[in-house]
Amino acid sequence: MEDINLITPDAQPKKRKSEILIAVVITAVISVFVTLAVVVFFVFGSNRFLKLRELEFYVNNYFYGESDPDAVTDGAMAGYISALGDRFSHYFNSEDTDKRGDELQGNGKGVGIIVTRHPDTGNIYVDKVYDNCPAQKAGVREGDQITAVDGKLVTEVGYSQSVDDIIREIGSTVTFTLLRGSQTLQLEVTYDEFPAQSVFYEMIEGDIGYIDITTFNAETVPQFKNAVNALITDGATALIFDLRGNGGGTVDSVTEMVDFLAPEGIIMTAKYAGGKEKTIATSDAEEVDLPMAVLTDSATASASELFCASIKDFGKGVSVGSTTFGKGVMQSTYYMSDGSSAVLTVAEFFPHSGKSFNGKGIAPDIEITLSEEQLKYFYQLNTDEDTVIQTAVKYFRNEK
Repeated sequence: MEDINLITPDAQPKKRKSEILIAVVITAVISVFVTLAVVVFFVFGSNRFLKLRELEFYVNNYFYGESDPDAVTDGAMAGYISALGDRFSHYFNSEDTDKRGDELQGNGKGVGIIVTRHPDTGNIYVDKVYDNCPAQKAGVREGDQITAVDGKLVTEVGYSQSVDDIIREIGSTVTFTLLRGSQTLQLEVTYDEFPAQSVFYEMIEGDIGYIDITTFNAETVPQFKNAVNALITDGATALIFDLRGNGGGTVDSVTEMVDFLAPEGIIMTAKYAGGKEKTIATSDAEEVDLPMAVLTDSATASASELFCASIKDFGKGVSVGSTTFGKGVMQSTYYMSDGSSAVLTVAEFFPHSGKSFNGKGIAPDIEITLSEEQLKYFYQLNTDEDTVIQTAVKYFRNEK
């Protein structure tokens, strides 16, 4: 944590040596007492912590085997959070905290592809390739099937293990054997850092802007605004936002995106422990004046649900698909001195309407689900084969 001093250093009055010495001594004495108070509390002040020290004594003296103190501490911390019984509160060790921080900031590390298991072949199917990422630079394309990683067949090693095998140190390389149609080729990709892409867009049906948002992080905001502006420039008469499978993200990113689209008003409020209520975000009067539709499914959650609710509540458009997940609580991250962190649920949040969707989700204005066959090949569907997208298109056509 950073201490912020409001006094400019050059403007501070000079002190005599005796004053400085007295200040140092007083500070040292206070520090000793504070430290002792903390130690006494944790060692003697609570039966819970004393119980942990007792367990540590037995493990250290009688456990037949070797234990990793750091792993034991992380396990105890994770167990503490788990015992709260809240599915959205978690503990992250220092390494996972760093990874999570990169994800929330939109910083990518890897080869830059979004993959899934091909339902027929079992190979690694490349669903999306980020712009300006190592995979794109090496020639990997959407729709490619990775059949082998460094010569090891995916079907023999297994899908999950093969995906894990792609992960390595920055600067190292991985060789993909690719199946592209009937063509087989090998490409060497360098594992590196890159700005992660979370917004993918295109014009469909001639004049309808389609924007697929995979998550909400710091980099999503400029990518989203660029997508909307580019589609409007190209003549879009309506906008479709695809939030199917989007599990959410940061409050700041989603509320800034809603502000970009919606007219003046409250975007989000929250109710904290003890009943305290607070307005989290508002929208100004500027808005995008186009018909809109939000595509949802049971995996559309949290920030995605706030986005969906906002489009509906502000009268900007409708939702199409199936009922959302129903996560209307938000979390805050608290960082420990060793770099680890605890993510705790701190409040229930409410959209513009003030109506909670926590635990029940948001029902679509137009309900439509994919067939079993379409769900099986979901990641291979074109926009003209996706009945949920086409239902939104028909809605716009009927509006005209």
